[in-house]
Amino acid sequence: MLSKKIHIFILISCLIPSFSFAKDPVLGAEKIGVASFYAKKFYGRKTANGEILDRESYTCAHRTYPFGTMLEVTNLATGRWCVVRVNDRGPYSKRRIIDVTYPAAVRLGMLRSGVARVKVTVIGKKGEVELKRPDGVIENSNEILVIDTTEETKPPFKLKRKKVLKNKAKKAVVHKKKKKKVASKSKKVSKKKKVTPKKGAKQAKKTTKK
Repeated sequence: MLSKKIHIFILISCLIPSFSFAKDPVLGAEKIGVASFYAKKFYGRKTANGEILDRESYTCAHRTYPFGTMLEVTNLATGRWCVVRVNDRGPYSKRRIIDVTYPAAVRLGMLRSGVARVKVTVIGKKGEVELKRPDGVIENSNEILVIDTTEETKPPFKLKRKKVLKNKAKKAVVHKKKKKKVASKSKKVSKKKKVTPKKGAKQAKKTTKK
């Protein structure tokens, strides 16, 4: 019995580190995967560390990094990048490695697609950036490079609404055209039809002739 208990204790002690949630990040560590961004409904709710999710802040959700870890996220397709702070847990989809807030998604240029293939680099801990780019532009998560004004800054739910309105307008135009065609056809048919005189009228004409 004692030997079994010892074996169970050893197994549990070996498994606990593998299930530890927040792993201490190594500066400069990189991961490549898919990033997504928060939907509108999540703003104003509490994050995993107790903060309120702010639509204007540069924060993110990560499954393992401790709260306050500073990450540099780079869009591999465009080279656009930003710095975010971990204050939430997620994403829950295994296909994605990070969820970012709206301004970070704008900076990365991923609003239209909804997702982007990114490189995530650990650049700081406890809310402070320790590794900086050579130009030293970024000091913290809020001092981001000027956002390109050519990028679409409206969230995807508004874009979808625009598409729906366009589709409705197209349907209305088609409906009007159909109505016009039907009206023109009915006019042509009425012109072709000849008015036949009534029997009483025919008899009256005959009597007048006599």
